[in-house]
Amino acid sequence: MSSIYFEPNSNLSVTDRDRRVTANSAADSSIAPLAMPGLVLGLVLVGLGVAALLRLGDWAGNYGPVLVLVAYLIYVAAALRLLLWGAVTVRSLHRR
Repeated sequence: MSSIYFEPNSNLSVTDRDRRVTANSAADSSIAPLAMPGLVLGLVLVGLGVAALLRLGDWAGNYGPVLVLVAYLIYVAAALRLLLWGAVTVRSLHRR
């Protein structure tokens, strides 16, 4: 099934058409009420990630540097993504 929708007898080019399906904004989402707790949790997780830098060398010595670095980067990326989502959603909710 094609994702391109053509209207018969239309004078508009395909690139000038409006999109048929628009994504819901972050504020219209059903999980938007969780934005403020997500923002707070994201801040706490990022803070714990910064505090974990003190022990990172010990963990790398015990478990291997590659494993520790990959786990730390995944943790920090998830924490930052939660923080970013919470901040953007809270901001869009308060702009209304």
